[in-house]
Parts: sequence; structure tokens; C-alpha cells
Amino acid sequence: MPRLEAPLTCLVAKAVGVDIAAAAADLMKSITPAKVDEWTRSDPAGWANESFAIAERQQTKYCIKQGASCELPTPAKVTIDAAYVQANTPIIREQLQKAAIRLAHLLDSSLSK
Repeated sequence: MPRLEAPLTCLVAKAVGVDIAAAAADLMKSITPAKVDEWTRSDPAGWANESFAIAERQQTKYCIKQGASCELPTPAKVTIDAAYVQANTPIIREQLQKAAIRLAHLLDSSLSK
């Protein structure tokens, strides 16, 4: 089985584990037809905006809102501790699920033409 070789600070490894096949199977188990329908209604521009909105969330600690902009904190460093992992694991898992479904949908749409 392939394993994700990543440093201990890798959020994906912390959120889903390092066994890629097991992680994929686990993530796919909770994807419902309603989620597939919802996630495939948008386009890549919408996906980018959705990701940016996640980056702007306070719990992500990626940036500090300054009016309409998102400024990187100085120094640009986030401590990846147990609390950070716990707060962000659901987001990471859902974004991985969305990526899988959206890529599959995009490929199906493109290749069926």
C-alpha cells in the first residue's frame, strides 16, 4: 500500500493518516449523493473562491483580515499543535472529498464529449 511520506507537521497526514488507500476509502464512505450534487454544481472559479474563504477564516490562521485584503501575519508562521489539527481536520477532510468528487466530475464531463 502506498504511504504518504510527510513531515509530522503535514496537516493532510494528521487529518487522514499516511496510508493513502485507507484514507481514500475512509473519505469516500461519508460522501452522500446529496453532497456530490452540491459539490458538482460549481465551477473551478467557485472552488478557488471557496478555498480563499477558508484561508480567510480566523481558525485557519493563514492571514489576518485588513479591510478587504488578507495579509500574512508577521512572521508568517503557524504553530501546528493538537488544537490546530483538531479545529482544522474536518475542513481538510471535506476539501479532500470535494477535490475527489469535483475532479471525477470534471473528467467525466470532459471525456464524455
